[in-house]
Formats: sequence, C-alpha cells, structure tokens
Amino acid sequence: MPEPVREWPHALDHALRDVRPVTGVSGCYLADVDLTKDEVLLLNLFEANARYGHIRFKDPATARDLVAYLNTPVSIGPPKIPRQGAVRVRIALSDVHPH
Repeated sequence: MPEPVREWPHALDHALRDVRPVTGVSGCYLADVDLTKDEVLLLNLFEANARYGHIRFKDPATARDLVAYLNTPVSIGPPKIPRQGAVRVRIALSDVHPH
C-alpha cells in the first residue's frame, strides 16, 4: 500500500518562506520562523498527523514541489520580531527530494 503524502497547510505557507538546505547535510532543510501560539498548535497537529509519512511543500527558491519527512518542531526561543503570543520555532525537514 503506498504511503500517503500530506500537503503542507496553506495557513503555514509563510513558515517555509525562508526554508533552506543545510550545508553539508544531504536532503535536510531548515527554517527558523516566528509563529503565534495558534500557528504552533496547527503545526504540531499537522506534524502528528503526518508522522512517519511524507509531506509535500514548495521550495520557495525554485517553486518546485518537494517531498520530505517533517521532524518534530522545536521551540528555539523568543521571536525575532516581538509580538504577543509568538515564539521562534525551528522546522526541520529530512529526506527532501523532488516529487
């Protein structure tokens, strides 16, 4: 049975605006982004639903469709631009490849 591929939630498209490949680590991408508590909840629910399966997202640099595994998001501190209820989150994607 083929593994389902889940679409990245459009409400979080901005979270991958600055996603970038990790230098020296093949197939890994990172994005550090400020999210509100509601966006963190949405990201965590999406990650739990997509766990052990691939997700599809657009590479902002090339507009190509890519698939990857979404690793568990990690809070990395206060937001870069302070605002109510926001936190800085690291989004890590592994096994990134064209779809």
